[in-house]
Amino acid sequence: MTTDFVQSLEEHLASEPDTVRRAIEVIGQILTGAGGRRDTAESFVSRSLAAPLHELATHEVDLTATTELTVGAVLADLIESHRPLTGPGELDDPPSWRKLELGGSAVSIPTSISAAFPAGSLAPVDLVVRVSESYQHDRSVLRVYARADDRRHAAAVADTITRRADTERNFLRGRVLLASCGSVLRLELGSLCEVDRCGLVLPDEVWRELDTNIAAVTSRAELMRSLGLGTRRGILLAGPPGVGKSAVTRTIAAELLGAFTVIVVDADAGASRLREIYRETRKLGPTVVILDDIDLYIGNRSRGSGGPSLAGLLAVLDGVEKYDDVLTLATTNDPGALDSAATRASRFDSVVHLGYPGRESAVRILEVFTRPLGVEIDCGAVLEGLDGDVSGADLRDMVSRAVLEHGSELTTASFREVVRAGRWKVAELTGQYL
Repeated sequence: MTTDFVQSLEEHLASEPDTVRRAIEVIGQILTGAGGRRDTAESFVSRSLAAPLHELATHEVDLTATTELTVGAVLADLIESHRPLTGPGELDDPPSWRKLELGGSAVSIPTSISAAFPAGSLAPVDLVVRVSESYQHDRSVLRVYARADDRRHAAAVADTITRRADTERNFLRGRVLLASCGSVLRLELGSLCEVDRCGLVLPDEVWRELDTNIAAVTSRAELMRSLGLGTRRGILLAGPPGVGKSAVTRTIAAELLGAFTVIVVDADAGASRLREIYRETRKLGPTVVILDDIDLYIGNRSRGSGGPSLAGLLAVLDGVEKYDDVLTLATTNDPGALDSAATRASRFDSVVHLGYPGRESAVRILEVFTRPLGVEIDCGAVLEGLDGDVSGADLRDMVSRAVLEHGSELTTASFREVVRAGRWKVAELTGQYL
């Protein structure tokens, strides 16, 4: 009976916040006299330094989306090297760690922990290094505790940890990061799909314009810097859906990856955290920032939209805050939906319009998609008589449908029949539901 009651209580409390569950646990211990006293983060610090908290000195460093990860990596190294006693980072919760995949290898970093380093390890005096959530917000804080007379050692160790996090242990540089946000900005390690210029059929003048602007942060960067012209560049790719805007941004990013960090920004982060994202680039070295479909969140004041997201974009592109070696690649399906202030020349250095491919280009794109099939297809004949504009995405859909219907037995005639019948198109909604 008692077991059933305890199980039902645990199930009932499962969805409650940690603070609520902990409060009920403490009340239960008080009422029943059960349970021994467990170390809290504060009592662990006090016991490790043999002094009450009010007699200690603390050096605090607010962490960012980047330094939460890199400081964690430095602290993991220190714990591995010195094997200190560890305790709670929050309340009396056990230390928590997070595993990150780094291109075939992995690193585990502490996200909430206190570590007591004895004299002679990090400093000539006893110290406690703690990573935990801030009391004011959801972002983590690095705290180094020492006895009051030893506070300079706490400051020195905090400086050493953050310096190493920004340099030798900054494993985020040269990687793909996905920017998202809930209550705070988060950066997750990601990847890019395998693309290259050979798979994109674009007019030569488009590539020339793109390469000219890319040179501002690569081959011409030093010259631009010496002339005081800056190495921040913005390119806006505009055009209807499916013409290859996102493929172009990923291709450029893939070419620069390694020498550059790539940040792919989702719509929520773009709408509310742009300034914060660009500030992170100062710790990430040369950076490519990808902003897909900015018309979805930037808005236009003349249409009653805009606001903080527009202000954030203008601030990061207009030089109000200085960012060097940053290439912004943005896309939009509807340039008319963007505020004119966002598309002014001083904000985006180049606006590149991508239209639907002409007949010759459409044939070449179809040839790129069908080449891996290893069968002889007359792509010109397949598209013969096809009316209206088709995008690169449409051409991919044609190949997908034809392969699904005919597999490796696909021929020019069977492919042409699929295209002419229009079975590659998504059926329009009729408003009738089963």
